Amino acid sequence: MIRNILHLAAALSASASIATVAGAQSSSADSAAAVAVTQRFHQALAASDSTLAVSLLADDVLVLESGAIQNRADYLSHHLGADMKASHDSRGVRTVVRVTVVGSLAYVASSTLTPSTGAEGNNGSELAELMIVSRGATGWKIRAVHWSSRRRRP
Repeated sequence: MIRNILHLAAALSASASIATVAGAQSSSADSAAAVAVTQRFHQALAASDSTLAVSLLADDVLVLESGAIQNRADYLSHHLGADMKASHDSRGVRTVVRVTVVGSLAYVASSTLTPSTGAEGNNGSELAELMIVSRGATGWKIRAVHWSSRRRRP
């Protein structure tokens, strides 16, 4: 009987280890997929590919920038074009700072440093970004974007 209990304990322990590894792999894959959708969005903006950029946004996306909260229709009609132009002309370097996955949601925090243009008084800019993405039947979609920027200090 003790031998059976030990075998059962060993089997449960092995199962738990396999589940932990599988969960870690799933989490790692989800983190990579969440980052990938944000990167594809930025690439679409830089390439002025509005079709791809829009396809990555959830129907209920919210975009927060400069003290305003825009729904999808507001963003597409008032801000998407300006973001594509700014992204196309940007020499900024984007760095993902943190990715956190909780179930089918993830948030991706990143920063973008843009160098000085060389003009007097222009030291470049710093952009902080937080995107919330969700995994659904059609893949990962951007549910919310928060952008905050400032001029770089000398």
